[in-house]
This record gives sequence, C-alpha cells and structure tokens, in this order.
Amino acid sequence: MSFIPEWAPNVHPMIVHFPIALLFLAVLFDLGTLIFRDVKWLRNTAVSLYILGALATVVTYFTGKQAADVVTVPALANPVLNEHADWAQYTVWFFGIYGLTRLLALWGIKYLPKIIPSVLFFLIAVGGIGLLYETAEHGAELVFRYGVGVQAIKNLENVTVRPGEQFVPSAAGIVEVENGSWEWDPGQNAELILREQFNWVQGEMAAINPSAINDTAFGTVLAMNLQNGMAFLTAGRVLKSIQVDVELNTDEFSGEFMLVHHFQDTLKYDFLSLKNGIMKLGREQHAKVKIMEEGNFRWSGWIDLRMVIDGRHFRGYIDDKLVIHGHGEELPPGPVGFRIQGLGKILMNKIKIQSLS
Repeated sequence: MSFIPEWAPNVHPMIVHFPIALLFLAVLFDLGTLIFRDVKWLRNTAVSLYILGALATVVTYFTGKQAADVVTVPALANPVLNEHADWAQYTVWFFGIYGLTRLLALWGIKYLPKIIPSVLFFLIAVGGIGLLYETAEHGAELVFRYGVGVQAIKNLENVTVRPGEQFVPSAAGIVEVENGSWEWDPGQNAELILREQFNWVQGEMAAINPSAINDTAFGTVLAMNLQNGMAFLTAGRVLKSIQVDVELNTDEFSGEFMLVHHFQDTLKYDFLSLKNGIMKLGREQHAKVKIMEEGNFRWSGWIDLRMVIDGRHFRGYIDDKLVIHGHGEELPPGPVGFRIQGLGKILMNKIKIQSLS
C-alpha cells in the first residue's frame, strides 16, 4: 500500500506545508511572549514549535532533493529550481542552528535579562521567516508558472525560447535566437557546417571523417568515424546558464565523448563526459582534471544526453533521467562544444543549446 496518492509525483508536495505552518506559529507564540512576559508556557511552546519546525525543514529539504531528481523540469525553470534549492538549504541551516540556540537559551534563561533576549530572538526569527518565504515563493513559481510536478509540464517540454523570441536562421545550418540559444540539426551539409560554423579548437576534419548517413530512426544524421583520433569543437556565443541536449548513439564507439561548456581555452573549461558506462561532471584547469561528480549508467542505442548548468549546480541526464548532480564554483561565461577521442563511429542527430539567463 502506498501512502502517496497516484496523482502526486512524490512525497514532497504532501509535507511541504508542515514547516511553514510550524514556524509561523512559533513566531506568533514568540510575539505572545513579548506581550505576556509572565506566561511561561508561551515561551516553552514557541521553543517546541521551533524545534519541530527545524526538523520539518530537514525532512522537507531532502524530499525536495529527491523530487528534483525525478520530475521533468522545463529548460527555463532550471534557474528557479536551483534558487529554490539554495534558499531551502539556507533555511534548513538557519532554523537548525536557531532552534538549538533557543533550546539552550530556554535552559539557561534565568541567567539573562528576560526582555532583551526575547526581543532579539523574535527579530532574528522574523529574519528566518524571510528565508522561508523566499524558499516557498520559488517553489510556488515552479508549480504555478512552469507546471513542475503536474500534468501541465507536458505543455512546456518543447519550450525553447521565451515569448516574443523567434529563431532566426543564420547563413547555413545553425539557427539562433537573440538570447544566444541555438540549434543544429545535421543534414546533407554537415561537413560544410562543421568546417565553417564551428571553431576547431583542436584536431581537424580528417580526425573524425564526418559524413551524412541515413538512419532508420531519424533519417539523415551525422556520422563521425574516428581512427584513434581526437577533435575539439565549439560553436555559438558566450553563454552563462545553459541547457544542452544532444541526440547521440555511441554503440559503435570506444572512447570518450565530452560536452564542453564555459570554454575559456584549451586549459580551462567545464565538461560532462561519457566513457565506459560512466558519466562525469568535471573541470579541466591548467592540465589538472577535477571531477565534481560521477555515476554509472548503462545506455544503448539513441539517447538524449542532457546537461544543465546554472550557477553552482551541474546536472547530467540521459533520456530525462538524472544520473549525476554536482556542485562547483562558476566559471566565466563561454561557448559550448564537444570533444571526442577514441576509435569507432559516433552518430549525432541534433544539438540544442538553450540559454537560461
């Protein structure tokens, strides 16, 4: 028997209101202690509510992390999701420390002037309610603006640009919008587009021997045939927060495929890589590789490889399933691209880069 109704995507929306109610009640009881200073049970009740509220924030935070890993999030909602997670973390730390402090103060309150700590504690708690409000406001925006976790999400999955923006085709191949988002759907002119619209950071055309071939699933796709070669390409404008989707087939390839973002130069960039059933989020910096997070995931056939980078949040998905979620300091904005090295054939159908800024 499941305690979660079939219409609920996860347990998070079922418990999210408990910390809000408990902590607001705690502040109201705290206000009562300022008005009725001789009524001891008001202070005891307030402290109990703060402790319960702090525990509820911890439970709600971790159910929220689990929920973020399983729900489908439209590209433009990712910055809101990350802000919601950050504010939630601040709230957990604040009320965890504050609740413990109030409990200790309750035990030793007779050694302190009564009115001064009561006023200070109340004002500090009001500040904490501000953190709680920001957390709740961003959570509500995810649901009511972007439909995260509800059936309305299906209407937003294909949103690639903001209202009012239109894709403007460039001279050939890549199409762009004003905010820097771009798409490339490889076709008969794949070699020409790779040569003229991509920046070849390392390697050359002969290293990947590109060609357009027919695939039963997608029609004309790009095939890259490597003989222990390597190529490193970037394209598009300098971008900050991004979602990158690539339709990919690596069944006949042995080596490493790497999506690169925030590219600064060949010695400094961030990446998401696939190699031997392992996905990694990392940073190349001055010939040293720092791995932020890695995870195992077996795949075969065509996959939709996705990475979402916003602020200090780095996420990697395969076919809408979160594989890894890492954190790191944000690099300056930079273009997006890919780096491949190994032996065999890689098939690619589409690259879609969406600016989230």
